Amino acid sequence: MPFVSRLFVKRILNKSTLWKKCKPFIREKQLLSSERGQFLAEAKENFKANPEHGSLKDYIDALNKHRVTYGEYMHKFEFWKLNEAQRDEFISCSEMQCIYRKMVQPEVRTTFWYKNLFLRKFSSYTQRSWIEVRKATYEQFAQMVSQFDCIAKPIEGWWGKGIRIIKKTEDNAEIKRLYDECLNDNILLEERVHACKEIEAFHPSSLNTVRVVTISNPDKCVVFGAILRMGTGNSIIDNTHNGGIFASIDVKTGIIDTDGLDSNGNKYIEHPDSHITIKGFQIPYWDKVIETCSNATKVMPKTVFVGWDVVIFDDGRVGLIEGNHAPDFDGGMQAPKKIGVKQKVKRIVMDLYGIDPLQFIPVYSGTLNEYRYFETVVED
Repeated sequence: MPFVSRLFVKRILNKSTLWKKCKPFIREKQLLSSERGQFLAEAKENFKANPEHGSLKDYIDALNKHRVTYGEYMHKFEFWKLNEAQRDEFISCSEMQCIYRKMVQPEVRTTFWYKNLFLRKFSSYTQRSWIEVRKATYEQFAQMVSQFDCIAKPIEGWWGKGIRIIKKTEDNAEIKRLYDECLNDNILLEERVHACKEIEAFHPSSLNTVRVVTISNPDKCVVFGAILRMGTGNSIIDNTHNGGIFASIDVKTGIIDTDGLDSNGNKYIEHPDSHITIKGFQIPYWDKVIETCSNATKVMPKTVFVGWDVVIFDDGRVGLIEGNHAPDFDGGMQAPKKIGVKQKVKRIVMDLYGIDPLQFIPVYSGTLNEYRYFETVVED
C-alpha cells in the first residue's frame, strides 16, 4: 500500500504545472547542498592534517559567501590573505558552474562531453586521424596502429583519465589483442601528434597544449584568456590533475607573463624537468591560434563559453585536441596572477547577451525561497 501511495503521488506531481516549475529548482538546491557538504568535508580533513594558513572558521565563511573549495581558498586564490572586498573580485569554479547550468544548452554540453561527437563536429580543425573503435572495422583499426603511434581515450570523461599510448606495431597477434581491448573499453583511437619543437621541449613525453578560453555569441567572439599547459615527470598528458603545470599567456602578444603553477600552488620559474624558463616564452604562431579558436566558435554558434585545447605544429598548423563547454576559471584564468575576473566575466556576457550572469549564482544558506532557479537563457 505505501508503494501504491508513493506511485500515485508521483503521478499527480508529474502532471502538476507547479511541480514541473519547482522540480529543477529543487534539484539545484539538492546539488548545492551536496556540493557544500563535500567541500566542507575536504576542508576539515585538510585543516586537520596540515593547517598551513587561515582557519576552518574563516574557510566556512568563505564557503558560504563565495562557494570556494579548499584548494581555491588555500592555493589558487589565497583567500586566507584577502579581505572581503578582495575576495569578491574572484569567481569560483562552483559559481561558474551555476552560470554554465543556466547558459549552456544541452546540445552544446553533449557535443563537447563526448569526444567522438566533438571530433565529428569540428573535423576541419582537428588535424589528425582518428577512429571510433566500435564503429570501425578490424582492418581500419589495424591500419591505424600499424601506421601511427596512437592515443587511446575513453569516449567520455575529463581530466585526462584513462588516456594511454598505443605504440605503432605490425605484429598481427598484438594488433588483435589491442583491438579486442579497445573494443571492450569503447575507445576513441587518435593519431598521436606532437607540438612544435619549441613547446615540446618543455616536456617531450607529453602533448603540451595551449588552452584558449572564449566567450561568444553567433556574431562576436571574445578571447577571454589563455594558458600554456605542460606535463611533468612520466606523464603523457599535460592536465594539472595529473601533475601538470600551467602559466598565463598575454592574449594580445602570445607571451607567457607569469611563472608556472601547479594545482597545489607551487610556483616554477623554470620547468622542473627540462629547466626551461617559463615566463617570457613566446608562443609560436600566436595569431593563428587566436584565429583558429575564434573561427571554431562559428562551427557551433550556440556555444557561449569554451576552453579550446590547441596543439601548434612545426609547420604553423593549429589543431583542436578537445573543447570544454565549462572551462575552469578558478585555475588558469585567475590563479597564476591571483587576480579575480568576476567583473570581467559579467562585463563580457552583458555585452554579448545583455544579461548579468552573476544573477544565476544562488547562496548556500537560508530558507528555500533564497534560492532562485532560472531556465537556460541562451535560446535556439
